Amino acid sequence: MKYPRIEVRELKKSFDENIILDHINFKVHVGESLVIIGASGSGKSVLTKCIVGLSKPDDGDIFLDGHRLETNSSHRKSEAANLISYVFQNSALFDSLTVIENISFGPQFLNKQSKRVANEIARESMIKLDIHPKFWPMYPNELSSSSRKIVAIARALAVKPKIIIFDEPSTGLDIRASRKLDYLIRDSVKNENITAITITHDINSALHIADSIAMLHKGKLIWSGEPSELKKSDREEVRRFIKPFLTST
Repeated sequence: MKYPRIEVRELKKSFDENIILDHINFKVHVGESLVIIGASGSGKSVLTKCIVGLSKPDDGDIFLDGHRLETNSSHRKSEAANLISYVFQNSALFDSLTVIENISFGPQFLNKQSKRVANEIARESMIKLDIHPKFWPMYPNELSSSSRKIVAIARALAVKPKIIIFDEPSTGLDIRASRKLDYLIRDSVKNENITAITITHDINSALHIADSIAMLHKGKLIWSGEPSELKKSDREEVRRFIKPFLTST
């Protein structure tokens, strides 16, 4: 039996009396790109943090290739480290390390490769993402916002994950840099046969990189479908959310 790469079943999460995730269910298969959209506070970031083990759900199950992942967050962090890469909104690079040292960090310390092999993996990752050698010895504070995000993607790919989660990748970028990053994400997922989950409020970005789109609203997954179906949705919450996009195209 062929299982989805990642499956979420009846996931629930609350903070005090505030319900953040309310019975969330979805599946993503190998090589697919799921984009989760929704307004701020809809539960997008909490959902992805539950998947990667940064937050413990109150109830529900998360499966990877049919195997139920431990929901205890302390165990999940270790379990997920070599399986799921997380590209943070602010890139979260190590300021004291150069570009190549940032990218080789995962192969060396998570995958337990020698420094020489880790550096080779880092070089391969940078070449794939067209990061020019002049940037390799530079530090994160010497790079533009878009360059830091590309380095963060290279670092995520270097550990050979099964899943990459992208947290608002286009935030802070101009339109040209955002579209470049969209194509980079799309190509990286397809070329490496990786499953991607991206959270964003940017409809243009979602339409570029998604095989399927799901929308969260007040903690509930209220709509899902292919990108071409998004503008046809008759859900009032969906239409209200995408209206600025519809009026600008």
